[in-house]
Amino acid sequence: MDLERRIEQLEAKMKAMELELNELRRERPGMGDPRQQPVNPGAHAQRPVQPQFPPQAPYTAPQAPGAAYPNPPGAQPYQGHPGQQPMPGRPGVPGYPGGPGMGPYPGQPGTAGYQAQAGPHQGQPGQGPYYGQPRPAGPQAQRPPKPPKSPVDWEHAIARVWLPRVFIVVLLLGVLWGFIAAVSAGYLTQPVRCLLGLVAAGAMYFFGERQVRAQREGLAQVLLGGSVAVLMLTFFAAHHLYELIPSWLAFLLYILSIALGVWTAVRRRSQTLVIIMTVGGYLIPFLVKSTEPNAWIAAGFELVFSLAMTALSIRYAYRAAYFVSIGVLHLPLMILYMAGDFEGSRHVFLGAVFLQHALLLVLSLVRPYRHRVDETVSLMTGFGLVVLWIYALYNQAGGPGPESMMLIIWAVIYSLIALWRVMSARLPHEYMAIATCAWLLWLVEIVSREALPLSVLIEASLGLGLGILLRSRMQQLTSAILYLFGGLGILQLIIHEILSIETLSWIALLASLAGLSAVLRRHIAEEWQRKVPDILMWSAALLSIVFLTEVTSVLTRNLSFDLQHLILSAEYALYAIIVIIYGVMVRKSMVRLAGLIVLLITLLKVIFFDLPGVSLAVRAILFIGLGVAGIAVSRILYKRKGADPEAPPGPPAGTPPLPPE
Repeated sequence: MDLERRIEQLEAKMKAMELELNELRRERPGMGDPRQQPVNPGAHAQRPVQPQFPPQAPYTAPQAPGAAYPNPPGAQPYQGHPGQQPMPGRPGVPGYPGGPGMGPYPGQPGTAGYQAQAGPHQGQPGQGPYYGQPRPAGPQAQRPPKPPKSPVDWEHAIARVWLPRVFIVVLLLGVLWGFIAAVSAGYLTQPVRCLLGLVAAGAMYFFGERQVRAQREGLAQVLLGGSVAVLMLTFFAAHHLYELIPSWLAFLLYILSIALGVWTAVRRRSQTLVIIMTVGGYLIPFLVKSTEPNAWIAAGFELVFSLAMTALSIRYAYRAAYFVSIGVLHLPLMILYMAGDFEGSRHVFLGAVFLQHALLLVLSLVRPYRHRVDETVSLMTGFGLVVLWIYALYNQAGGPGPESMMLIIWAVIYSLIALWRVMSARLPHEYMAIATCAWLLWLVEIVSREALPLSVLIEASLGLGLGILLRSRMQQLTSAILYLFGGLGILQLIIHEILSIETLSWIALLASLAGLSAVLRRHIAEEWQRKVPDILMWSAALLSIVFLTEVTSVLTRNLSFDLQHLILSAEYALYAIIVIIYGVMVRKSMVRLAGLIVLLITLLKVIFFDLPGVSLAVRAILFIGLGVAGIAVSRILYKRKGADPEAPPGPPAGTPPLPPE
């Protein structure tokens, strides 16, 4: 019974396919019967001519179970392959043989499985003409056209966005001029003027709240922000112009005004209002009239306000307000320091900057900001501003001063934090990079000018090694920039004495290039980094020639011109031979090629620089020596021909192998 039900299901599916194909033929007139037309026009010469059958009519009624498929007129009944047995219950239609060891359909006993046949599928009785064949060429279905872009609603952009912003300024100017006219006419006394300012601020705040309820956000923000601005201007006039209120009360009223604006911004979730209130809060010390400015109060208020707005921005994830609250602090502090007589209180302003950066550092460790990039940028730019404040307030030309002590304190702090994060299996990217910069600045302060490139090179080499081992891109980039700075400084050094800091600097540069190349070969993981070790080794080889030239010129300065050129060329040739022999020993074709290039450079030097000025005897010695060296090198390389193929030592376990040279 299961077999009969299975056959009925297959017949129903084939009938549905036949009906669908007939509908496709009717929808595409002119196509004809696909069985009459080859899919590939060039296939007639390759395929034998098949007998043509008229299109089959669709099923009109379900076939009885067990009934055979009717054959088209003039066609022979399908007999199957020799040795096949008829399908049970289907006379005249042989069954399909299964593969070796293959049973019936999976999960359905009693029916042999199908065996895959090679070659194109010819179709079976009851199957449509497109079965197993590519769809015939025809008009492709076109994609629906993209909907046109909606036109810019200039009425909305002007009336709801820009109109309130522009005309609120117009309104304020009109109120100001009317206020001035009324004052000039004697209608408004000083207390009445201040009272009108309070009424205007209250009215603007009231109408701003109504606009919020009416979902007019643009106009609402303008009115709410303008109300706080009018309120602060009113208090400024009452305190600074009319002297109606003392300084301490004006200071308190300014703070309350900003607090009202911040509360409104938080309640309405408006980052724009938060930024406006932040900028307005930084202006409070400038709005208080004081005969004896106090650096502690001014700098302390700016610091506390900055930290409060930073915490608020972090709490509500206001990214723009976060940067404004941190970065704008330095501008009012700088103006306060330059405008007032605070030379004896510079430590107060520097302490405010130190405290802000220290609290940001602690906050990044205790409660990291959800936007890690913003936190990294704020830490690095904050440290840069701290350094600028140090050099602006305490830079002394007479040698190391308090600035060197401050720099080493920050360097130690960041180094300890980076070490702690490494030990706790966390990434110390920004902390290590800042520590590297801090140590560099400290070296600039305490090291002499001649030894500075060497000191920077050593620090950068250590930083690069740490960055490679810890896979910190930020540390690698920072140390690479410092390494380039130190390397360029060493290249500008001229060796005058063998036992000198210049010679030591050159030796350190060559050794660092070789060491970094070895470290990179063992720890590189990305494909684009594979050529970096070779570039470093080529650089070391070329710089070695420059170093040999410098040292030889110092050692042979008292000899004759002929001997100087003879000794230098001999050193070049000897260096080339040593490099080639080393390349043969380690089976590195790149090293042998470098030695051959040095040998050719030596020959060019002799021809273009030595021959015009040396004597005939020296020419003979040079050419004989170079000829012997070239033949010896050729003999060495010839003996290596047919040796084992190069097998460079692979990286340690856990790292991907290097590609063959």
